[in-house]
Amino acid sequence: MYESFFGLSDKPFKLSPDPKFFFASPHHDRAVSYLRYGLSQGEGFIVVTGPIGTGKTTIARSLLASVDDSIVAAQIATTKLNPDELVRLVAAQFSIDVEGLNKAEILKRFEQYLLTLNKQGKRALLVVDEAQNLPAETVEELRMLSNFQLNDKPLFQSFLLGQEELKPIIELPEMEQFRQRIIASCHLKPFDAEQTQGYIIHRLKQVGWQDNPKLEDDIFEQIADFTKGIPRKINIFADRLFLYAFLEDLHTITQADVTAVIEEMGGELSGSLQGTPEQQGVSDLDAVLGRQYDALPSGSSMMSDSHIKAALLDVSGYLEEVVLRKIKIIRYLDKMIEKKRKEIVEMGDNS
Repeated sequence: MYESFFGLSDKPFKLSPDPKFFFASPHHDRAVSYLRYGLSQGEGFIVVTGPIGTGKTTIARSLLASVDDSIVAAQIATTKLNPDELVRLVAAQFSIDVEGLNKAEILKRFEQYLLTLNKQGKRALLVVDEAQNLPAETVEELRMLSNFQLNDKPLFQSFLLGQEELKPIIELPEMEQFRQRIIASCHLKPFDAEQTQGYIIHRLKQVGWQDNPKLEDDIFEQIADFTKGIPRKINIFADRLFLYAFLEDLHTITQADVTAVIEEMGGELSGSLQGTPEQQGVSDLDAVLGRQYDALPSGSSMMSDSHIKAALLDVSGYLEEVVLRKIKIIRYLDKMIEKKRKEIVEMGDNS
């Protein structure tokens, strides 16, 4: 509801990854550069790691949104797949019919698909999100898939995105051959206060923010400290901060307002914006608000991801509007009651 109040064209602090909101901090910009370098080479693995909520998926979607027609890309968010399950999922993501086929038959059909792409002047790219969930033998299976070649030219390439737990998997002794195929890797870090300010303002500008509400410069260090500079947590907090400003009819957000929101959130969901990702794992707020719906089984008879997301957004948007309207009415009535109470007290004092 606060979007219309502040003249914004869209919700600026969405939790779902959206390429238009991509913010190129030094670390994120380097990650994108490495991914683009990998694409230009057409071979090898690029590995991007970082704490929960630092924007790995957004980077991937930003890259995929910019590739030309010569790249046929697919993205998977993994669970603990064994090698056979991975092969089946990868093939399905490239729209290859795998029903009733064994692994050897799937690989043969996948190779034929890659050769057909090559004849069309195209090649396949797989982006593996949440790669830290893969066992070492399944990561090794990705290396085996990269062996599909024609005239010494690779037909298939993979980029891996994962949390810090991916590093020890890749560093295992038996992963030596995989490590030799990595042409670049980088690690995303949380934002400092200056980057937090740039991130928030960048997202606001994408939705037409015209300095309403005005953001005082001294709030950003406070926000960075409370959220530990994690982009997803910054989104959660900034969204709540703007809701607070809307409910209080504010057109300037100050340190006092940030402090008020921190105090409000401190007792909610175990205060899960506080503490580092390493200390907490997936926080309660991440679990409730930040979890994506990208892990539904491929080929499932359930509703598609896009249909589920659309339905959830419709329902949550409607409920949010109803709840916020009622909250604002209640606060307005509270203010009117308080005003009348003071008038009655004053009348009594004057009589």
